[in-house]
Amino acid sequence: QDYFTDENRVLKKDPQQDYHLEYAMENSTHTILAFSRELHTCDTNDKSITESTVRVIWAYHHKDMGEAGQNYHGSNRGTKSLRLLNPEREEVLSASLPYFDLTNKDVPVPDKDTTYWCQMFKIPIQHEKHHVTKVVPLIQKGHENLVHHILLYQCSSNLNDSVLDYGHECYHPNMPDSFLTCETVIFAWAIGGEGFTYPPHVGLSIGTAADPLFVLMEVHYDNPSYTEGL
Repeated sequence: QDYFTDENRVLKKDPQQDYHLEYAMENSTHTILAFSRELHTCDTNDKSITESTVRVIWAYHHKDMGEAGQNYHGSNRGTKSLRLLNPEREEVLSASLPYFDLTNKDVPVPDKDTTYWCQMFKIPIQHEKHHVTKVVPLIQKGHENLVHHILLYQCSSNLNDSVLDYGHECYHPNMPDSFLTCETVIFAWAIGGEGFTYPPHVGLSIGTAADPLFVLMEVHYDNPSYTEGL
């Protein structure tokens, strides 16, 4: 059945039933439901499904719903950022194209909900103008839910390699002054998204005096369960 929550998070049955059960299966360990809905229902209690990333909220109870209504889910709940619509297939680039990686090393994610970690990098020296045509997030396997978003900033070209020695928590009173020179966002990624390919006639210029040389990567780590030892 189609339900929604009001401004007080009270679950209510939607008078306009837009969700339709297509398949259901249950065994001793799993319950599987498949349902369908129009992308745009014209129902003020529904959200339109678009190509953007959406936040899906799930919850369940081990008992079926009775005449009294829904049972409270307790701790059996969670969220997931998803792209419900399949994105357009991107053109496959040749594996022979040169590339470089910007990766954090052994970042200590503390047992707190949110951590912003910043690390300075230097774009590999190019002896002539080149263009970046594709950017892909590199996330350690098993840590996909830990990384919430990534921002890459262009920094002052007057810095030197001493700023590359270590990372530091962003927006911290003791963070290096060099971080304050990084203001222009040149790439952004968020959970649920994929890599980004520039249009065929566009690219991010590197290799000239006016192009980015030092960049700052800001990573938002999300640890809502306060797990230790990450």
